[in-house]
Amino acid sequence: MPDVVWRAGAFAVAAIVTFGVSLRLMFGSASSLIDEIRDGYHLDSVEVALLTTGPVVCLGLGASVAPRLARRFSVLSVATVAMAVLAVGTALRAIPGWPVLLLGTMLGGLGIAVANVLGPVLIRLLFPHRIGAMTGLLTALICVSAGIASGITPPLTRIVGDSWRVGLGAWAIPALVAAAAMAVLTVGRARGLRREALAAPEGPVPVPPALSVGLDARMRWAITGFMGIQSLLAYATVAWLPTIYRDRGVSADKAGLIFAVLSVASIVTALGVPVLATRMRSQRGLAVAVVVLATAGILGVLSTGTWGAWPCAVLIGLGQGGALSLALVLMNLRTASAAEATALSAFAQTVGYLLAATGPIMMGVLHSITDGWSVPLIALAATMVPLALCGVVAGHPGSHDRSAPTLVPPVPAIPQAGTGAAGTPDAPIHSNGARPNP
Repeated sequence: MPDVVWRAGAFAVAAIVTFGVSLRLMFGSASSLIDEIRDGYHLDSVEVALLTTGPVVCLGLGASVAPRLARRFSVLSVATVAMAVLAVGTALRAIPGWPVLLLGTMLGGLGIAVANVLGPVLIRLLFPHRIGAMTGLLTALICVSAGIASGITPPLTRIVGDSWRVGLGAWAIPALVAAAAMAVLTVGRARGLRREALAAPEGPVPVPPALSVGLDARMRWAITGFMGIQSLLAYATVAWLPTIYRDRGVSADKAGLIFAVLSVASIVTALGVPVLATRMRSQRGLAVAVVVLATAGILGVLSTGTWGAWPCAVLIGLGQGGALSLALVLMNLRTASAAEATALSAFAQTVGYLLAATGPIMMGVLHSITDGWSVPLIALAATMVPLALCGVVAGHPGSHDRSAPTLVPPVPAIPQAGTGAAGTPDAPIHSNGARPNP
């Protein structure tokens, strides 16, 4: 394979790395400094809930915009702008003032919302023959980024003169790097880079309405429910797990490290589950397995106090990483083209993140009512039942399995611009990257 192909492929992987790692830094950095933010701006419980839940609502509302943008512009150019918006929003948090902090957080949430929808689509377009592995990589980066920010932000604030505002704003730098990497990939097509080395189309993706995607309502809602409830678990733990342990007497640094352990543990299943899922006709067993892991971790947090923090964080991390990666890969396994994947991704994330926003609110309200964390944790564990049911339905392919039964060659074919690998315009891509024989 020509050197330009390998160089382009390596740069595409690097771009996905910077893209993925930027998607949760804003959330993780704030979770370990909730007490400092609350005291610094004299916030009440409603305002704290707005800070932790508002961005998740933005994820749901902003996800509906992504298909419209993808219909008008190229996916890479939209991803570039989304990362730039995230960088600006994150940087604004360094400016003193509660309204500015809230504005920056919401703006960053909108950037993440669009990028979230485009993530599975970028994988499908750039790496059609490596969907499982690259979905795992993207998911692992998303999972670990929140933990990285949660663990690093407290000591970072001390390095910059005990300024937690600067500590929050500093996480704009990775998003800016991601925007630059996506911009290079976008401009690269003018030099023939993408045409020669990547599988992405040159123009906008003709995204159909979500309800016209070739899935029945039961499958569509099962994937959406699985995406939403696993996101509810993720954002509930991002928002409150460090606070739970701080209320039990753990320092801010240690609480951040506990969440960092959770994020690092999620890498294992985030990388492994998509690879297994693309090799299996039914993903039901995987769905149940990751839900069991997460449930065991939540019940451990409920019953073990501080001594069980580390193993419980590992269990929750394994469950979360596997659930998120499975949700993302199912969007490709159950659709027949990048356009359908974009539509299903937008639908599942619009509804799913609006559902997920109830998680931090639910736990916060129950904590205020009961003045403890037992009832909120029991309620969170109860949500794992519908998560498992959605996974069982979404994991059963039935007549909706879009994966090709043949093995995929290790080196992808290089399509000409505007044609499929089979030499026909717009030949549909199967879930594992293979195209049908002409």
